[in-house]
Amino acid sequence: MSVLALLNAYAYVDSHNFTGDSDNFTLSCEAEPKVRTTFGSTGWREHNNGLKTSALGLSGFWQAGSDTVDEYTFNALGVTGKVTTCADVETEGQPAYLFQAMKHQYQWLGKLGDNAPYSLEGGCSDAVGVIRGQLAKAAGAVSGTGATGTALNLGAVGASQYLYATFHIFGTPGTTITGVVESDDASNFPSATTRITFGPYTTAGGRWGTRVAGSITDTWYRLRITAITGTFTIACGIAIQ
Repeated sequence: MSVLALLNAYAYVDSHNFTGDSDNFTLSCEAEPKVRTTFGSTGWREHNNGLKTSALGLSGFWQAGSDTVDEYTFNALGVTGKVTTCADVETEGQPAYLFQAMKHQYQWLGKLGDNAPYSLEGGCSDAVGVIRGQLAKAAGAVSGTGATGTALNLGAVGASQYLYATFHIFGTPGTTITGVVESDDASNFPSATTRITFGPYTTAGGRWGTRVAGSITDTWYRLRITAITGTFTIACGIAIQ
């Protein structure tokens, strides 16, 4: 596998798309190692997992005004449950990381003569943590009903697993939109089953779909718009864990 150059990483956070604001992006996940060495460890130090933690870091170029880095981040500082979908390649069908975050640090402005920078940090704000899935719909405008984005072959949902999805509405929305995540056993969805419903929504924002417990034997998943009035800029990620 070739080395990946970061050229089109993306970060959708709630109602704001930080992709066009950022030139540095990190997401880290860590399981805290707890020492459990005993006299029976034959001279080797043993560990088991403690608490897991996550950290999201974004930095780039500061802007002020309606729906910009400053307005959105300042107003959301310390607010939990901000739906986040992000990854290193903004291509449908490629890996995506889904979680609900709280932004807990925000810094801005800089040196005389330089472009004004910003940086923010956040992490998961619930017990679900970071879910690895795929990008079903990259940020883009929709104005009609029907399937949108790319159908994903994620595999079946096991008896101890759940189906997850995120849904983002950016910018100035149209009048109303409703979408569904549906599954089927074939890529052309001849007998699709609705698994998660988003909407109807009339405002911008990020939504975390109510997770669906397995077992689900279907292996294909997609986003379909079932009702819409006006034009909306949306994005969607789907995952199984």
